Amino acid sequence: MSEFAAGEPVRPTEQPVLPELAVQASELPVQASELPVQPPKLAQASKLLQASKLLMQPSELRRLLTTFGYLAGKQGATAVLGLAYWAVATRLFSAQDVGLAAAASSTAMAALFVIGSVATMAALTFSNAAIGVHRGSAQLWQGSLASALKLACVAALVVVGIRTAPGLLFAWALTMVVSVVVCMPMLRLEPTPAGEGNITHRVALVRRYGMLSLKHHVLNLSINSVFYIVGVIAALVLLPRQLAYFTAAFLLESTAMVIPYLLALSLFAEISGDQSLLHRHVRRTLPLGMALCVGIVVVAWVTAPFALRLFGPAYAVNGTTALRLLVLVGPAYVIKDHYVAIRRAQGRLGHAAKVMAAGTSAEALGAALGGIHWGMTGICVGWLVAVSCEAVVLLPAMIRVYRRDPTAEPVPGGSSG
Repeated sequence: MSEFAAGEPVRPTEQPVLPELAVQASELPVQASELPVQPPKLAQASKLLQASKLLMQPSELRRLLTTFGYLAGKQGATAVLGLAYWAVATRLFSAQDVGLAAAASSTAMAALFVIGSVATMAALTFSNAAIGVHRGSAQLWQGSLASALKLACVAALVVVGIRTAPGLLFAWALTMVVSVVVCMPMLRLEPTPAGEGNITHRVALVRRYGMLSLKHHVLNLSINSVFYIVGVIAALVLLPRQLAYFTAAFLLESTAMVIPYLLALSLFAEISGDQSLLHRHVRRTLPLGMALCVGIVVVAWVTAPFALRLFGPAYAVNGTTALRLLVLVGPAYVIKDHYVAIRRAQGRLGHAAKVMAAGTSAEALGAALGGIHWGMTGICVGWLVAVSCEAVVLLPAMIRVYRRDPTAEPVPGGSSG
């Protein structure tokens, strides 16, 4: 396999025969004429079969790109349909209702928000499971179905004359629930074997994998919570109309910067079971992610007012500065996402969770201080400054992995971090 992977043909080599190992043919227990001879055609066919099997095995890069392709396809479909959903919502619903829906500022909306949040967690779990079992098509269908149903729900609400914030939240919650239930069979999960579904076996599984799962969950929470925290901060310090403009800019920024994030996610998905691939994949995904991010920043700065005009003229006037500032966090998040993928591969989950929790706290503090003093622009600037400082702290670890194989790096405190 190594000869094929290196692109070198397999050549027979002549090895010197040591005098002490030399024997006469007459001394052998079986004469050469008595040995079974494999027919030449059969031997050639066997070699061709072995070579075809090697060539049919997916390469490292192809597996990485396949995983990335499914993730990007799902996110692309979700982004396009999601943008269409918000474009329709912002044009058919008032900015006041869009802002109130984002803030969930009543008891009924809070209940719908809780239902939608639980459904969103179910969808995230579904996506992670699809990545883990290499069912990218299931993830693609789930995201596309959820986004398409959102558009259908908004159209239905408009037809029946409901143009309120609770209607938007209802559409969001309902579509997430339906998409997960409908697409669940696409995971093709095997039925639980007899005797493994009892409570004793499940408790044993929890004891075996509980701590590892908890560390992964804490790390996920410390990474992803910052986006929800920034949204909560915006809801607390901004007026509903300003919140609507910020939400539109935030949505566009998240959509534009998802491609570099998916590269880092694909990195972990493909090296989670083989640390020897980490160094090679990082050298591929890090420069590509950074280049994509810089290109996205340049395009966003030029096209920001035109992109926000999709939601209406008022969004273009009031949200352009916020969008231009928000996309600047992209390069820092390329470093942050790769750092997390590397620490997962190294098994240093506890250490990574502590670092990410501190970073998330710093980002939230920066956004809060900026929002209190300078409003919507202050939230963006405060978040940008905080995440840039965090990236500077994480950069040395990234450089070490980029330059050498991380398996040689010592792991303090055990493999579990």
